[in-house]
Amino acid sequence: MKYNIAALPEKPSLTDKQIQDLLNIPKTITKKSPAREAYREEKNQKRCDLELYTPSDDDTELSVFIRQHSKFIENFSIGLRYQTNISSLGTITLVRYNGAHGESSRHQDGHYALPHIHRISEQELAAGNTNPQESRREITDRYSTFEQALRIFFEDISVSNFAEYFPEALQPRLFDEHP
Repeated sequence: MKYNIAALPEKPSLTDKQIQDLLNIPKTITKKSPAREAYREEKNQKRCDLELYTPSDDDTELSVFIRQHSKFIENFSIGLRYQTNISSLGTITLVRYNGAHGESSRHQDGHYALPHIHRISEQELAAGNTNPQESRREITDRYSTFEQALRIFFEDISVSNFAEYFPEALQPRLFDEHP
């Protein structure tokens, strides 16, 4: 499902349907970095990167980044990246699941203090953005903890074997609403 976005006229881009197709395509984790430890510590963050395989198409290059603040554990980001076939576009972050940043929000919806999801759009890509912008965010109550967000994220982007790498994502907590 590697889209030949170089062949598109004007500015290369993806349509909203193509973006959704990339989110929905079945995926499996093939590589985790770091391989042995759960996460590596870097700049006050726990970090982990994953390479994904899409059984329906060997040319699609997708990866996941996972970041969680070491002390403020509600501050995290989990995202799906797509490596395009155009050097000027490079890698596009398709979706990013964030926890509460704990900061005062400059926005009326107060999303910094709440879990929220950023999604890239066709319009943003056409404007030259390769990361979801602040305008495309959805405040969510589907998760409140990092572990819940991991499970919801992997389920939403159709990763079948995430529990092999992140068993904590399946562990219910006493007051979790989303087991």
